[in-house]
Amino acid sequence: MDRISVERFRLALFGRLVMGVSHEVDNHLSVVLGFAELSRMPGGSGSKAVENMGKIFAAGDRIAAIVKQFSYHVRPHPPAEETFFLPDLLSELMLFSRYDLCRGNVTVRIPEGLPRTRIRGDARDFGLGLLSLLLNGAEAMANRGGGEISVTAADGPEGMEIAVRDFGPGIPAEHLPRLFEEGFSTKSPEFHAGMGLPVARYIVGRFGGTIEVGNRSGGGCEAVIRLPAP
Repeated sequence: MDRISVERFRLALFGRLVMGVSHEVDNHLSVVLGFAELSRMPGGSGSKAVENMGKIFAAGDRIAAIVKQFSYHVRPHPPAEETFFLPDLLSELMLFSRYDLCRGNVTVRIPEGLPRTRIRGDARDFGLGLLSLLLNGAEAMANRGGGEISVTAADGPEGMEIAVRDFGPGIPAEHLPRLFEEGFSTKSPEFHAGMGLPVARYIVGRFGGTIEVGNRSGGGCEAVIRLPAP
């Protein structure tokens, strides 16, 4: 695993998200055009026109945020040394990936009050690893009629622990030893190159952390990232 592999995976993964981003932008653009048309109609009150303009500006701001964050995270780049916080990063990722994550009756639960522990490293790389884990869980549940995927985090004496949990079918025992093997995948090779987990482990390793993936006792899968204390 090297930097070139990470950037190739980034472009492939974000290429899969383009249609979802387009769908989200189109939804908000429909709001802009709809209320703009209403504002052109005669006979409306001044207060109604102001309300319509507020909705237009809100939808426009949402479009700008989606495009900005997608463009920021998809761009290949040399690793940066920066400080970021998990809640902020998750908000950025959800802006442009919500459609893809929530297809097939899947919901994503990110609780309020996640620790704002300082994380040092490249935020876009860490986000790429997180997004890979989230999409793996979402796809597993979508194939079984949906469910909830959750992200939790907690601080401990040795550092931060971040867990991504799903209620999918879990991982067959015979596949567990090969999860981080480059090119290994149980999914359709048309969209899955078997690089998500290897890239995630490589990225987490550059942060000085570890990642473990396994089955949950109550069903589904759990990916746990452990980062050292700053």
